[in-house]
Amino acid sequence: MHTLANRFHDLSASQKRMVHQILCEHALAKWREFCESKRRIAYVETVCGTHQAIDMLLPHDALRSVKESKDDAEVDRRYGEPIAAMQDEDLSFPKPITFAYYAIYNTFNRYVLNADVDDWLIVNQALSAETDESRRQLLLEAAIERAM
Repeated sequence: MHTLANRFHDLSASQKRMVHQILCEHALAKWREFCESKRRIAYVETVCGTHQAIDMLLPHDALRSVKESKDDAEVDRRYGEPIAAMQDEDLSFPKPITFAYYAIYNTFNRYVLNADVDDWLIVNQALSAETDESRRQLLLEAAIERAM
């Protein structure tokens, strides 16, 4: 049986990139939906005790940078503090939103910074942004079909 994972792994590098972008557009929509319910997202950075506000446009700018293959918006620099805060557990989001945030961040790293990020990790993170588990397979299948 040829699974969706196998179909994804059989794609060319450019087709995988397209799947990543499609799935991250969905993840970005989940991020935006989350942000709509917030006026501001802030946290206290425990090492120095400083108050930090999340740049809610960062995932959008990161995905735009992926599409343009360049970091004109200083996305790499802007991601530094929130990613460190998430790893230090100073900043947390609901799990699906965390997955959306990381999927876009890792896609940016993979395609703009040319970092060694596993292709399937990005797929899993982006799909995990979808709270309706029954839709995940459909999302991946549609993304693969569009990329072919």
